[in-house]
Amino acid sequence: MELRLEPGAKARVEKTVEYKDTARAVASGLAEVFATPSMIALMENAAYLAVQPLLPEGMSTVGVRIDAKHIAATPMGLKVWAEAVLVEADGRRLTFDIEAFDEKEKIGEARHERFIIDEQKFMSRAKAKGRT
Repeated sequence: MELRLEPGAKARVEKTVEYKDTARAVASGLAEVFATPSMIALMENAAYLAVQPLLPEGMSTVGVRIDAKHIAATPMGLKVWAEAVLVEADGRRLTFDIEAFDEKEKIGEARHERFIIDEQKFMSRAKAKGRT
């Protein structure tokens, strides 16, 4: 199946930082501030949502690489958001530029790659790994 996604697809996702999103809660540190793994999850979600509505039923994307910088701390209670833009589509490989912000400043940036998958085939292969 030939898929043609054009650069420029974008999405924004936001949330309010809760304890479950903090470095202390996700065991990536002791600080009760927005954790890097939580920021990366928000970024990946924005990239996923930028293209998912453009894909045929049964197709999706999975993240395969991310080069992220977490450049500012965000305390609990502030709103954070990530904005993803598709910058390259090369066959099944998609590349996104993503920025993250809180209510005061830019808190992160990333270059992220995702691959388009057939969900059924992907899950069949993944489940087969668990069989002996």
